[in-house]
Amino acid sequence: MKFDARTIEAINACIRLFLVRVDELHTGVFLLVVPLFVIVVGAAALAVAVIAAATVLVAGALGVILVARRLINAAAAHSAAARAVTT
Repeated sequence: MKFDARTIEAINACIRLFLVRVDELHTGVFLLVVPLFVIVVGAAALAVAVIAAATVLVAGALGVILVARRLINAAAAHSAAARAVTT
């Protein structure tokens, strides 16, 4: 997934705006908001990793299913050919 330069600049601007606003807060609120921000960003990164892992697992399962179908068809063709020769 590619992002263009405007999207990256918009994300950077939002982060800068958030950090400037956090800097203006009282120290106690600052100590509450920054860990919350880190937790939210970490949760988003974890969600992306979980989605990627699920995608890899689904692709692997589909690959196994396709290989199994091909092997079953090859075995059936071999069995039919062996019967045709013996009869």
